[in-house]
Amino acid sequence: MAADADVLAICVNWNGKEVLGSTVRALLASAYSPLHAVVVDNASTDDSLGSLPREVEIVRMAENRGYGAAINRIWQEVQSGKRPRPRYYLLLNNDIQVDPEMIGRLANFAVGKSPAIYGPKILQWHQPQRLDMAWGSLRWDHVLADFKGKHAPDGPAWNDVRVVDVLQGSALLLDAGVVDSVGFFDEQFFMYHEEVDFLYRAGLKGCRSYYCPFAKAFHWGAHSSRGRPLQKTFWTRRNAVYFMRKHQAGMARWPLFWATLAGSIGYNLVLLNWKRTQAIVSGVKAGFRMPVAR
Repeated sequence: MAADADVLAICVNWNGKEVLGSTVRALLASAYSPLHAVVVDNASTDDSLGSLPREVEIVRMAENRGYGAAINRIWQEVQSGKRPRPRYYLLLNNDIQVDPEMIGRLANFAVGKSPAIYGPKILQWHQPQRLDMAWGSLRWDHVLADFKGKHAPDGPAWNDVRVVDVLQGSALLLDAGVVDSVGFFDEQFFMYHEEVDFLYRAGLKGCRSYYCPFAKAFHWGAHSSRGRPLQKTFWTRRNAVYFMRKHQAGMARWPLFWATLAGSIGYNLVLLNWKRTQAIVSGVKAGFRMPVAR
């Protein structure tokens, strides 16, 4: 059993006043112990920290540097000895509610395994009978990853444990040893696909990613980009290009990227969706202009 293995929960927040309180209250209601919760705030301007319980630690970033930078802030403090090293990290978006049994079930599943990453079944916050998504696989195309079970009704098809390429980054439990092997998040992603990059690098180091449907969480979904869908379009295309360049996709993979990109642009042009077309093209151009971290 893992009941004596401590968990450091890191919740990244940016202007999450509408959702952060519910996320933190659900986390504190977890049946798991010992658990320490820290909210890393990316320079919010909406007073989303105003009503948080006292038992939650708050770390304020001077500016919004993205999800990966917020997680890295805490990991750097652990690695430097400024805060205790936990057995597990729990990484959370500000718009996810964990089931009270989720952490314990994931931690118990992790016992006896090599350092790995564990993702629960993620259901929709407002329609819990439907999946937000289950797991993903790398496609190496203009959207990079294919997500299985997106908005599908929950059911037996999504109830098997499996090793996967991609887990949704809104709720992840990982052994502290994974960070030792893989390193930190690549902060150049800023938003979207940073978890795809981290899990891919983890796989290269021999750290598996498990989809664990026996544990559940509930996701609001795209809270930070809600009302700005073109922002997501831009960042996902930018970061798909950056990922492929960073990991040297090679001549065998780039043709699929260009073919799917051309199909997407053509589809949006037929629909006279000029703004989305522009966001796609701008994102791709930005991805090719970025310096690549190795």
